[in-house]
Amino acid sequence: MKESAPDNPPDETGLRATIARAKLEWEYTVDALDHLVCLIDGLQRVVRVNRVIERWSLGSVADAVGKDIHALLHGECSDPACRLAQSIHESWQRSQAGEGSDFVLRDAILERALHVSLRPTMRRSDARAPDETRAVLVVSDVTALQLAQEALRVLNAGLESRVRERTRDLADANRDLKNAVIQREAAEKALRRSSDELSVLSEQLMNAQENERKRIARELHDTVGQALSAIKYGLERAAVLARQGHICDPQPSLERAVAGVQSVIEEIRSIAMNLRPSMLDDLGAVSAVSWFCREFIETYPYIELTARIDLEDGDIPPRLATAVFRSVQELLNNVARHAQAGHARVTLAARRGQLVLEVGDDGVGIDPSDAVDSLRHGHGIRNIRERAEMTGGHFTIAQPEASVGTLARIEWTLGADELGQEVQLKCRDH
Repeated sequence: MKESAPDNPPDETGLRATIARAKLEWEYTVDALDHLVCLIDGLQRVVRVNRVIERWSLGSVADAVGKDIHALLHGECSDPACRLAQSIHESWQRSQAGEGSDFVLRDAILERALHVSLRPTMRRSDARAPDETRAVLVVSDVTALQLAQEALRVLNAGLESRVRERTRDLADANRDLKNAVIQREAAEKALRRSSDELSVLSEQLMNAQENERKRIARELHDTVGQALSAIKYGLERAAVLARQGHICDPQPSLERAVAGVQSVIEEIRSIAMNLRPSMLDDLGAVSAVSWFCREFIETYPYIELTARIDLEDGDIPPRLATAVFRSVQELLNNVARHAQAGHARVTLAARRGQLVLEVGDDGVGIDPSDAVDSLRHGHGIRNIRERAEMTGGHFTIAQPEASVGTLARIEWTLGADELGQEVQLKCRDH
């Protein structure tokens, strides 16, 4: 019987060399193209890009890796209404659903007419990590084609000699219309600029208020707290000395004073936390609201509080974090001071593209006339309303359908870029 020859082990070094050569040939081929070619991961970041990025003066290949698609093409663009950013976002959504997407856009920043093609490289269910390649982006410069098309249209228009006279009339009317449009655009820009300045001033006012709260909290903790601790020590020492005498034992009074001082210390610590809880900056609005609800339950054990929070810290945009927490804080404090309620509830959720906060109770309620007067003159309710309006929200307060207690509601409309994937699913479910 003939013995079989042993299998030759694979030449690992040769295999690696073949792979490296194939990779190098692929890079040479892609770099030779006139189109910008990128590999995109699940976070819309560039994994690889050819050297067209350098020919288009958009930076080096090394600098481009890790950027998102919009930043790759538009650099430091921060225009929230950028057409390229919106078109890329829509195309990315379709590509993540397993569909290819194409669009053509004349871009003023790049001064080019672009044909953008985005194709998924795998089904979403196949992806194992966000940094894996999810799509291929191909950007083509079709400026010459569009210019040729425009030139052809101009030529055809010139051949229509029978309507030349009418064309001149229309051109005059069009010129007047353009002048009117330019004037209107200038007025709109001025209005937007004024609105932006007002928003900046409002934001600065809110920031100044929050900084002042931080300063007060620090002073209460560092100065008043230490002073009261010293008083507590002195009273304890006085109690010890009094026990050594034979006149009248002041021990019970002194011990009550010590307990009162201790209570004041704890209250000051509570006030410092209420002014600005550190977790609002460290973790987020959801954690801060949950903490405050727990503190409320411990402070007011006679009020049964139910908190339903269907969001996570990252689901609430940073611009709304302080507004959400302060609104919950003020509304629950109103319940404790005025509602005479046995039950209260806090609901924070996303519904149909909106962030919705509701605080209700089963207390004595509020008359419609009193509600209007509170909105006009009451500092607490007025502050809630103004804070909601300054952050783009809408505040209402009324009796629920059962005509028992009060229901306060604030709604904020979230932008498309502020809706995380989990929040989008929750909004779709509702």
